Amino acid sequence: MKMTIVITMAGLGNRFRQAGYSMPKYQIMAQGKTLFDWSILSLSGYHEQAEQYIFVVRKEDAAMDFLNKHCQNLSIKNFRIIELKSPTDGQATTAMMASEYWDKDTALLIYNIDTFVEPGELSAEHLKGDGFIPCFNAEGEHWSFVRTGPSGQAIEVREKVRISNHCTLGAYYFKSCALYEKLYTRYYKDDSHLEKGEKYVAPLYNYLISAGGEVFISEVDSKKVHILGTPEELQLFLNSYSS
Repeated sequence: MKMTIVITMAGLGNRFRQAGYSMPKYQIMAQGKTLFDWSILSLSGYHEQAEQYIFVVRKEDAAMDFLNKHCQNLSIKNFRIIELKSPTDGQATTAMMASEYWDKDTALLIYNIDTFVEPGELSAEHLKGDGFIPCFNAEGEHWSFVRTGPSGQAIEVREKVRISNHCTLGAYYFKSCALYEKLYTRYYKDDSHLEKGEKYVAPLYNYLISAGGEVFISEVDSKKVHILGTPEELQLFLNSYSS
C-alpha cells in the first residue's frame, strides 16, 4: 500500500499564545522534543508505506527551515510544504490544499500535531475498508465520536456529540486521495453541512457510509494516547509521560 500522509498544522494556536507561548504550537518543546516530533513519531507504523508527507502550514510561521531540519532528523525524505496565506474554513479544507501534490491513487491519511500516540499503536496492518478511524476512550464531549453497529463497522460519526465511547484521536484514513476529493467536493457543496461554520473531516465518513462505503475503527489503549492540544493538556503530558 502506498500512502500520502497530510499533516494539517495551519491552526492559529490561540490558547497557547494566550498562555504566553510566542512560537507556533508545533515548535513548542516538551521533554526534549517539539510537539511536531511527538506527533510524527505517532505515525511510525505507517512510515514504510508513506510515499510522501505533505505539511500544510501558515506562511507567517516561516516554517521552512524548521520542517527541513526536523524531517531530516526523523528520516523523512520525500515531503512537501504548503504555506497558506490565510486561515481555511476547517481541517477538511486544509487537507484539500494538498490535492495539488498528491497521487490520487494512493491511500490518504490525515493527521494533526495535537496528539502523540505511542509508537506501535498505529499500524498500517490495521487499515482496511474505504475508511478507517483509530479511536480511544476518553471523558468529555469535545471529541468526534463514532458509533458502531453489530458487525463492528462504523455507522455514524458526530462532532462533539457523545454517541458512543469511541473518541477519534485525530487520524483519518481514506482508501484513496481520489475518494477523499470526491467526498469533500460533494458533501461540502451544501453549506448546511458545516458544523459551527467549519468543515471537519469526520462528517465525511457519514456521507461515505450513506453511499455504501465500509468504515472500520480500531480501539487504541487510552493510556498510550497523549493529547497536546491545550497548555493544560501539555502540562499533564509533561507531568505524567516517561519515555
